[in-house]
Amino acid sequence: MTDLALSDIEIHEITGYARPTKQLEVLKSLGIPARRRPDNSVLVLRMHMVHPTTVAAADEPKLKPIRK
Repeated sequence: MTDLALSDIEIHEITGYARPTKQLEVLKSLGIPARRRPDNSVLVLRMHMVHPTTVAAADEPKLKPIRK
C-alpha cells in the first residue's frame, strides 16, 4: 500500500521550493489541489497526482461582443 500524501521531498521536487508559501503558489499555478497542515507543511494527496480531476485552465482573453 502506498502513502496517501506526497512526502515533503516529493513536494520540494515538484515545486523547486522549500518554503510552504512558495510551494502552495506553484502547486496552485499547476492546478494541483494542496492544503496547509497545522504544522505549516503542505499536504498534497497522492491521488491528485496519479489521477488528476481537472486541468489548469489557461487565462483566456476576455473579448467584447461586436455590435453592428
